[in-house]
Amino acid sequence: MNKISIIFNKNLYLFSLFFRQAAGTVVLLVIARYLSVYNYGLFSGYKNIAAFCLIFTNFDFGDYILVSSKSNVRKVRLKISLFLLNAVNVIFLIFLFSLFFKMDSHFLFWLVVLRTFFDVFFFSLILPYFQAAHKFNQIASVNIVYSVGIFLIAVISYIFKFSLSKFLILNIILGILNFIQCSYLAKLKYSIILFKLKKSLKYIDKSIIPYIYVCSSVLLYAQIQPLFVSVFMSKEDCALYFSANTIASILGLLLSAQRQKLLPELINKNVQYIKMILIKNTKSIFLNIGLIFIFFVFFGKLLLTLFFGKEFYSNSYYILLLLTASHFFLAIISIYGAYITSSGNQSKKFKMQFVAIIIALLSLFTLKHLGIYGAAYSYLITTGSLAALYYFYTNRLIKINLSYQENL
Repeated sequence: MNKISIIFNKNLYLFSLFFRQAAGTVVLLVIARYLSVYNYGLFSGYKNIAAFCLIFTNFDFGDYILVSSKSNVRKVRLKISLFLLNAVNVIFLIFLFSLFFKMDSHFLFWLVVLRTFFDVFFFSLILPYFQAAHKFNQIASVNIVYSVGIFLIAVISYIFKFSLSKFLILNIILGILNFIQCSYLAKLKYSIILFKLKKSLKYIDKSIIPYIYVCSSVLLYAQIQPLFVSVFMSKEDCALYFSANTIASILGLLLSAQRQKLLPELINKNVQYIKMILIKNTKSIFLNIGLIFIFFVFFGKLLLTLFFGKEFYSNSYYILLLLTASHFFLAIISIYGAYITSSGNQSKKFKMQFVAIIIALLSLFTLKHLGIYGAAYSYLITTGSLAALYYFYTNRLIKINLSYQENL
């Protein structure tokens, strides 16, 4: 019994991330059952555009906060507070500039922006405190409570057939409560930042620039295809693409959780140890993704129909397989990219990701006549190319570091 308890406590954070992603996926599946295909496509399109815009709240600032502060809790707190205040300004600007674009509903778009920030971007900004303080179980508890909350909101919305706006407002209220809870646990003092803004800005150094470059390039190579679908495809095609993406994105949680725990483990470690860790993590994640891919091959169509409650969504089966296959390459990008970051070579990522951007644009332009299938193929080609670049660069970097250690 004690062994089970130890294993559970050791993996509680990982479990909470799965629980959070599973709850988020269930939410999308539940609302897809009672929303029309058009409205689900509208919501999915707005969600992707919102995520694109909200990147200005978090240009990989979570990693920057952790690495630049060298896990010093006091500095981490200060920087988190500063970036969260920046996020408020960015959200206000998104609201303002959206007025200059034609939309089905500006109000719905604003609600989606707020929900997306609280559901995704806030967590990425607050996480460094719990990483630096080694309070993974604490943030795990927060994740579980939040996940239960959004699940209940989805069920209530389904039972009472709430409109999309009411569903979003309930999610935003939960997000605000989560914001307050996390700010309290992390002991963030926004007033200090506001009253000493000039002094606080000095804590942001030039090392942030590579993170901004790298994240902006990630935004372009990873979001070009979904943005293309959101803007140029019909709402029905949007519904198909993003329903497949919703299922496939569960794998993204595997990669995210692994990277979050892997990054601190790679900082200032022996090269031989790092090499062993990279290989071990790659084998583990490939096995998990492989098993899930095989499951999707046999049961993908049934899964899509059951989850989304309409036969129409089974038409996204091949999109699901293509997006799932991309996660084999994303695993290499995530694992080997963590070492590139932890070894202080973040700026090198930008050059490789710039190549990926070019590949994404060229492949999408070449395959655009295939519609949402062209977008999925383009994503597969882009992630495969970047994975190869990361893999060969990391191996070269390890060889150089090994040679340097041997000569000492």
